[in-house]
Amino acid sequence: MKRTYLLVIICCCLYIGACTGTANAYGAFIVPLSEQMKALRGTVSLASTIYGIVSGLCAPLMLWAVRKFPLRYVMLVTAICSSLLTISFGFMDNVWLYLASNVFKGILNSVFTSTIIIIVIGNWFTDYRSSVSALALGFSGIAGALYSPLFSHVVNNYGLRAGFFTMAFFQFALVLPAFLFLTLTPEEKNFKPFTTETGKNSRKKDDGLNHHPFKVNDPVFYALCTVSILMALLVHINNHLNGFARSLGKPALGPLLVSSLMLGNLFFKFVSGLVCDRIGNKYGVAFGCITAIIACLILFISSDDVTLLTGAFILGTAYGNQITTSALIRHVYGNKQYADVFAAQSVPYGLMYFGSMIFGYIYDFTGSYRPCFVVGIVLQLIALLLGFYILYKHKKEQTE
Repeated sequence: MKRTYLLVIICCCLYIGACTGTANAYGAFIVPLSEQMKALRGTVSLASTIYGIVSGLCAPLMLWAVRKFPLRYVMLVTAICSSLLTISFGFMDNVWLYLASNVFKGILNSVFTSTIIIIVIGNWFTDYRSSVSALALGFSGIAGALYSPLFSHVVNNYGLRAGFFTMAFFQFALVLPAFLFLTLTPEEKNFKPFTTETGKNSRKKDDGLNHHPFKVNDPVFYALCTVSILMALLVHINNHLNGFARSLGKPALGPLLVSSLMLGNLFFKFVSGLVCDRIGNKYGVAFGCITAIIACLILFISSDDVTLLTGAFILGTAYGNQITTSALIRHVYGNKQYADVFAAQSVPYGLMYFGSMIFGYIYDFTGSYRPCFVVGIVLQLIALLLGFYILYKHKKEQTE
């Protein structure tokens, strides 16, 4: 692999660390914000639901921006705006102003997002797309693990404003390499997409297939959106693992469950990428759903510490949903329609931010977290069946 392609991967990883990585460490600010604003932690946490839904609704804005303006300027402008907005959070003492400002954050996040990197990687890499995407997206977990103690240390020792300023610094600084080097397509730098001889042979076979035409009012597209949402909902059990451990009388186990889940996040993103690249794009969703079902079963029936940690680790497969959904879109709709389909399904994808609230209410009404894992199994079974439906419709079109 030439140095240029390696630089593309590095820039993509750093960009992910700037947007998604900092978002993963936002928990360090919830308690200090609630104290500064004299508001409930749940009210402050509502901000993530607000900007998540707005970000999903504005997802097509990203596609419009990168087609209308040079990628480097889109990245730089959104990074600057996001950094300035992050700094402003440290000066807010009214919770309603803070929640309202997260509407603007959601609009920014629809462009300042990992989705843009998935499209860039899809253009730069004809082969190993899923593996490279997994590597870049996995950097969000690594960055989040590094940021969380750093931000907590800065907030505890230097105050909330210093903490937000530190976050804003990373949101801006890590985008600079992408601004200086990255382009939307390799042709803009007089390069061709990275490929191998093996990939060329498999694509010749794939080029003979008729890809499903993209229509918004189409049952296959509805099924695709539902699959992406159901798989992503399971991610939000992460927010309740500490409470789950407390309900078992093992409060010290909670942080270990979260850490185990984050390790599983990194591991299964890579495995999902390998499954899609080595076995086939159409198998990614089935792998993710079946693995998540196994994890939920383990967490539902087990009370042993080691087994619970193992279940949490396997549950990290839920974080690979973006990779497996992306691969399924390429398999069914083809590369030419990929960007439009991915952007369109990102609109309802914002519903996944209701996951934390759903699992919280399940505990409130049942007094136990174990039913959450039963619901998780049901969600993944539905997603699995819908995945089979999509593949069945696609295969049927090939034979007609």
